[in-house]
Amino acid sequence: MIHFAQNLKLLRKRAGKTQDALSSDVNIGRTTIANYEAGVSEPNLETLSTFAKYFGISVDGILSTNLEKEGLLPAKMQGYDAKVVALHKANLGVPQVVTIDNTGQDNIVYVPVKARAGYLLGYGDPEYMETLPTFRLPGLSNATFRMFEVEGVSMAPNILQGDRIIGEWVEQFDDIRDNRVHVVVHTGGITVKRVLNRIKERGKIYLKSDTVLHRHDYPTLEISPEDVIEIWYGRLRISSDFSEPAEVYHRLADLELDILDMKKKLGEDS
Repeated sequence: MIHFAQNLKLLRKRAGKTQDALSSDVNIGRTTIANYEAGVSEPNLETLSTFAKYFGISVDGILSTNLEKEGLLPAKMQGYDAKVVALHKANLGVPQVVTIDNTGQDNIVYVPVKARAGYLLGYGDPEYMETLPTFRLPGLSNATFRMFEVEGVSMAPNILQGDRIIGEWVEQFDDIRDNRVHVVVHTGGITVKRVLNRIKERGKIYLKSDTVLHRHDYPTLEISPEDVIEIWYGRLRISSDFSEPAEVYHRLADLELDILDMKKKLGEDS
């Protein structure tokens, strides 16, 4: 039973259960569970089967696989309250950690600017991910979504500082939509940019800014695939900005009023 003790503790915590709660659920004494987790005692085959069935994992998996190291926790442990579930990551694959509600549906995790530094270190840590706000929105389902707060003016005027971008998980580099807005989590930070996939031609992806006014401050970034941690395709922008339109819109508005006034005068003269 090489990994049973640590796996039992890991599965219990990921399920949001105390030892007392797990004891009540599986009808095994709390002290006995504590001893299992401490490695003081070992369960028989029947008890192993009980735990395996409860957590939705094979007996062999809970017994001999290092679940934390291999990232092989069950993706949907049915019957629990809202919780964090660790998932396997191969290349981009699937997110290392997602959160799900009590129906087994993925929540949307919100990453504000102040949490960015922590996210770069904790994106694969279920305990850290539990600290981030989660929510759901109608119309966003059958995929994994995450919301990031925008920092800076590199994407102005289309995306402004403080806007929120809800991104859909990009499973592989070939799924990048050229010249569309993505949130790219890489070793250098979290970036909201338009992405060009040139891996086949040049072995890189390129991150472009929309800004014209500050274009010298935001040159195109060149990123190697091995430095990419996550990519999220921008599906929805949430903004609280209700500022006036840019000067060009003022001019168009004035022109429309002038034309309307001319039509009115022509009508009166006829």
